[in-house]
Amino acid sequence: MRKLQLLSILLLIPSSILVSQSLMDYVSAVRGDTLVIKDYNEMGQQSNSLYNVMYLDSVDTPAGRVYMLKANGFYPLLTNPTTRRATTIVGEDNTDLVNNKNPNTAPPVICGAMLNGMGWNMGGINVGHDLTVKNCSIIPGDSSGNLGWVFFFVTAPHCRLTLQNDLFEHTRWTFVTCYDPGLSLFIRDCYFVNLIGQPCRRSGGVYDGFNFMDTLWVENSTHINVQGWMYKLRGYPFKRVVFNHNTFINCSGYVFLDLGYQNFMSTTNNIFVNCNVQAYCGIENIDAGEHDPDLQPIGLVNVRDLPAGDTTYDRFRSLPRKYLFGNNLVYWDPRLSNIVPILDSMHVNGQDQWASQMLIMNQRSTSMFNDDGSYPYLTLGPIFNAVPSFVDSRNLLTTRTDTLKAFVLSIVDTLSAALLPDWRLVNVGTGSFLKPDWPIPVDLAYSDAALHTGATGGFPLGDLNWFPTSKASWLAQRSAEYALIEAEMGHSGVDNSVAQPAEFVLQQNYPNPFNPVTNLRYVVGVVSGRSSVATNVRLAVFDMLGREVAVLVDEQKKPGTYTVEFEGSRFASGVYFYRLTAPGVSEVRRMLLMK
Repeated sequence: MRKLQLLSILLLIPSSILVSQSLMDYVSAVRGDTLVIKDYNEMGQQSNSLYNVMYLDSVDTPAGRVYMLKANGFYPLLTNPTTRRATTIVGEDNTDLVNNKNPNTAPPVICGAMLNGMGWNMGGINVGHDLTVKNCSIIPGDSSGNLGWVFFFVTAPHCRLTLQNDLFEHTRWTFVTCYDPGLSLFIRDCYFVNLIGQPCRRSGGVYDGFNFMDTLWVENSTHINVQGWMYKLRGYPFKRVVFNHNTFINCSGYVFLDLGYQNFMSTTNNIFVNCNVQAYCGIENIDAGEHDPDLQPIGLVNVRDLPAGDTTYDRFRSLPRKYLFGNNLVYWDPRLSNIVPILDSMHVNGQDQWASQMLIMNQRSTSMFNDDGSYPYLTLGPIFNAVPSFVDSRNLLTTRTDTLKAFVLSIVDTLSAALLPDWRLVNVGTGSFLKPDWPIPVDLAYSDAALHTGATGGFPLGDLNWFPTSKASWLAQRSAEYALIEAEMGHSGVDNSVAQPAEFVLQQNYPNPFNPVTNLRYVVGVVSGRSSVATNVRLAVFDMLGREVAVLVDEQKKPGTYTVEFEGSRFASGVYFYRLTAPGVSEVRRMLLMK
C-alpha cells in the first residue's frame, strides 16, 4: 500500500512546468557543470524548481552535472522527481553541520508542498539511478504538518545512494526504503533528530529494506530522540555492514532490527546512550516479521544460524559468519532499569513476562560468540560503560530521559496512539515544522580522557564531527583504520601458524590510556607470497616533537602476530606515537600515558 501511494503522486503534473518550460527559468547561475537552482522565494513563492530542473535537464547534460541548492533555501516538491541518470544534489555550504553555528547558512530544505486546494505532496525522490545528496535538510512533509512514509524510494536494483552532511527530521516510517536487490547505502556526517510521526513503536527510522543488499555503511553520524526502529536489516544479509564512529542518544526502539543473519558486520567506535529501551513480551503476532525468530529479545548484537532448508540463503552458507562489536560505549540511565517490572505489574496486553532489550546481546547470540570452534569470527571487543561528560547535552540526559521512559511505558500497548514528543530548542512553535532546528543546539564533544582516546587508533568514541581536529587526523588514516578492522575480523580466533596474514597491520595499544605499561600488537604479513621468509621489522616510539624515545623491535620477523610491552614509567604524561616500519610499510598510531 505504501508503495502504491508514493507512486501515485508521480502522476501529478506540476502547474509550474506548464507555465514555463525553459530549463534556465529555474536556474540562477551556471558554474561549470553546476546549475544553481532558484528556491521558492526566488520563484515568486512557486514550488517545484528542483523537480523542474531535474525533468528538463535532459539534452547534452554533462556527466558531472551537479544541482546546487542555496544555503537557507526552501525547495518544496509538488511532484517527486525520479533520477534518470547518476545525479548529485548539493547544498551550497559544505561546513560540517554540527559545527556550523551561523543561523544564516542553514542547509537548504527539500520537503513536500501543498497542492493549491488539490491536497498535498509529502515530498521525496525516487532513486532510479545512483544519487548523492549533500549538505541538505530533508523533511518528508508539507507546511501543514502532513508527513510522508518515506523520502528516498529506491526503485531499481543495484543503485548507490550516498547521503552526506545532511540533516534529517520527522518521518512516519523511514527515510530510505528499497524492495529491489543490491542497494549500496552510504551515510556519512549526517544528523538525525526527532524521527517521529506515526503512533507506532516500530515507525520512525532511517532505513528499511526488503531484499538482499550490497552495502550499508554509516559513519560519523549522530542520532537523537528517535521513536522507532532505526536500521531495519530484517532477515536480509548485506555483503557488508559498517557502523563506525556514530552517536546514538535517547533512541526508543532497536538501533538494529537484525533477525540475526548478517554475514559480515562491524559495529565499532560508537556511542549508545539510552537505546533499545522498548521492552519485549515474546508474542509472535504483535510485530510479525520484525521480531527475533526464536522470540528472544534483540540487543545491539543479534546472530543466529541461517534458516535450515531455506534456499534463498544458500549463497551465504559457505561464507564464514563475521561480526565485530568492539570499542563501543553502551550506557543506560539507572532511571530506565525498572521498565520491565512496571510493565509486568501493569499486565500490559495481558503479559507479565516482559524482557528488557537494553542489552548487548541475547542468550543465543552470547553462546555463539563464546563458541570459538564453530564461530571463530564472532568477536566482542572492549565496551565502555559510562555516560560521557558532554559539553552541552541540554536536557537530553535529564528531563528528556524521563520523557523517553514515559513514552516507552505507553507505546508497548498495542492500542497505544502515543507519539514520542519532539525535542526542539531553536525553531519552535507554529510555522516551524519545515524549518530545521538550526543551528544544531547541542555540543556532544566531551573531555573524558578514557573515551577521548578509546576508539581504534586512539581517537574519540562516537561521531568525530564533534571533534573537528581529531576528525581531520582520522581522515588522514581512515583507510588504514578500515584495513585494521577488516584484518581483525578476518583473523579473529585463527591460529597464525595455519592462516598466514596477507598484510602488515599495526593495532591499537591496550590498555589505552595506560600507566605505566601497555601492550603493542602488530601483524607481519607475507612477503612475495613466501610465508617462510622473514623481513626486517622496526617498532619505535616517538614523543609529540617527533623525537624517537624508544626502540621496541628492530629485527627479522617471520609472518605472524606479535605483542611487545612498552613500559613508560620513565616518561612524562602525554601523547606518544609508535611507528611500525618494514620494506614498503609505515604505519603510525598514537597512545596516551596518564600518570
